[in-house]
Amino acid sequence: MALLAAPFAHAAVARSTPERPTNAPGDAFGDAERRAFVAWVLSRPEVRAQTAGRRTRVLRVWSEAVKGESGVSRRGTVLLRDYDAGVAREITADLPAGRIQIRVLAGVQPSKEEIEEGMEILRHDPALARFVENPRLMLIGGFHNRSRHRDDPCAREVCLEFAFMKPNYEGPARYVIVNLTRGKVAHHDFRGGRAGEPPPRMTERADQ
Repeated sequence: MALLAAPFAHAAVARSTPERPTNAPGDAFGDAERRAFVAWVLSRPEVRAQTAGRRTRVLRVWSEAVKGESGVSRRGTVLLRDYDAGVAREITADLPAGRIQIRVLAGVQPSKEEIEEGMEILRHDPALARFVENPRLMLIGGFHNRSRHRDDPCAREVCLEFAFMKPNYEGPARYVIVNLTRGKVAHHDFRGGRAGEPPPRMTERADQ
């Protein structure tokens, strides 16, 4: 699988008609072909109809060989995060320029760039300075979870869970939730519920 980082990709769509993707041999995109395919996908009317005016980011891009009745063909896929809708869209097309198919996905785990962005948001929060500055703690995680509380923003927005881990993985000193949709820490001291109790909220009530 080939990866591509393109924060808020919709805003970067070329204004001119992009180069059509090719159907080169093999099942892996080259760098130039990957860029051409992403530009072509993001320019398509059916994609723009679902992403216009929204904050989006390209998470992953890949191509693969697909067997069909007429033999082996090649298919390209763009995985696009929509921060405003809180979902990801899997956009596929048979190459060189086949029909676009869009599938909405709710539980897509973050890209490396999203995890790094979440960590940066966390590191710049004054309330977490003593954890960030503690050399004995290691910041780990970045898992995309959904709150089960309907009135919790993390039930519909993109929230990642991080932990400050103690030495030798003795356990977390603090769990933290970062809301990427809002670009801020949603919960500074997130704690799991007890057995048999409802799961905890991922957003502090004061920050609704």
